[in-house]
Amino acid sequence: MHLKKYILVALLIACLAGCRSISVNKSAMRTASTAPVALGVIGTHTDEIIYSDFQGTTIPIYKKGIRVSASIFDFDASTYKAYTKASKDNPQQIQYIDSLDTKPKFITLEIIDWVAVKAELTDTHNRQSLEYLKNQNRAKIIASISIAVNPQLINEIDTAEALFLINRKYKQYELSVVKDGKPYRTIDFSEATIFGFQLFSFCWGENKKRRIELFDIVNEKNSCPKSTYKSAKKAKEKINYLKL
Repeated sequence: MHLKKYILVALLIACLAGCRSISVNKSAMRTASTAPVALGVIGTHTDEIIYSDFQGTTIPIYKKGIRVSASIFDFDASTYKAYTKASKDNPQQIQYIDSLDTKPKFITLEIIDWVAVKAELTDTHNRQSLEYLKNQNRAKIIASISIAVNPQLINEIDTAEALFLINRKYKQYELSVVKDGKPYRTIDFSEATIFGFQLFSFCWGENKKRRIELFDIVNEKNSCPKSTYKSAKKAKEKINYLKL
């Protein structure tokens, strides 16, 4: 009897956990009751058995555009369900019918220039954000998002020469679409419905001056490079221990 209860509880937990993620191109993406507002935002993610939530806590200033890649996929039953949960009024007017061969499409945007992100975060204009990251080891950055937009925007993104995450307005992120070697238009993230996201973690270590420094940014599921840690506090404790 106890074994049956254990199995039922385990199955329930697995089901609830599965409901908080979707698979996009064989890659797991999180879903949440409160989704992030844009790519590149930093915040904390709460993942309880029956509740998942992302809260943005700091919005870095990206003075230089951050290169972004875009991939287009067909909705399936799982991704469409995630979309309808993220936006119950269906502002993109997406109609998904599983039996039809032609499916509506969505886009996954992914930061690909992490060297540029690290350079921005460690520059003087992001001093406050960097200090926050040193003291909040739960903080992570939105590395990729799955979004629903209208067909016109899908076409413009698909035919772009390049895409960049930019700060044209104060601490408000936009997607810059480049065509013919120059900016063609910008897309505000408020025009999209974000229904899936991936998180990256920050790795800290000791620099040549024996000070704590941001060394890398990695997928939250991956380990930090050797001699670096996802907690700045732990990195500092390790340095102090080695000094003894």
